[in-house]
Amino acid sequence: MRFPKQRLAFTQVYDGKSSPHGYILLDLKGIDIEGVTSLALALEDIDACRAAGDKQEEEKQRVRDLLGG
Repeated sequence: MRFPKQRLAFTQVYDGKSSPHGYILLDLKGIDIEGVTSLALALEDIDACRAAGDKQEEEKQRVRDLLGG
C-alpha cells in the first residue's frame, strides 16, 4: 500500500521509547482496523530487513553463477 507523504512522519521518540535511529509513523486513521490509528516502524528494523534482502539477492546470484546461468 502506498501512503501519501502528508500521512508519513518521523520521530525519535514513540510511546515513551527513544531510538537513535528513529521511527517512521504511518497515519492509519482512515483505515478501518479496530482501534488502530498509526503504525510505527523502527528504522533499525527497516535497515535489518533491507540488509537481509540484499543478502538474499547476493545468494540468488551466487547460486545462478554456480549453476552456470
